[in-house]
Amino acid sequence: MDREQKTDREITFKVGWKRGKIKLNQNKLPVQEPSVEQEKSLSQPVIMLFKQWNERWIWRRAGHGSDRLLKPVLFVFPAAAFLLSLWLIYQLSSQP
Repeated sequence: MDREQKTDREITFKVGWKRGKIKLNQNKLPVQEPSVEQEKSLSQPVIMLFKQWNERWIWRRAGHGSDRLLKPVLFVFPAAAFLLSLWLIYQLSSQP
């Protein structure tokens, strides 16, 4: 079979979870669709904003109350959560 008789095929590729296609033009030079590289360059500012937000708000020091208040809260919170769950179950079971 001659090369001219073969039908042109699209070559597909996958980078991570993104997919793309490479098409051959009339000169038989590969022409890549601008899917992966352009999306990568467009997502850079979003990634930088996320990193700044992450460093500013997620990884800052957590404030806490006094040590006197912490111990009673640690004992009361599980009991309050359990009583709240029992009350919610009762409310759900008493509905028509």
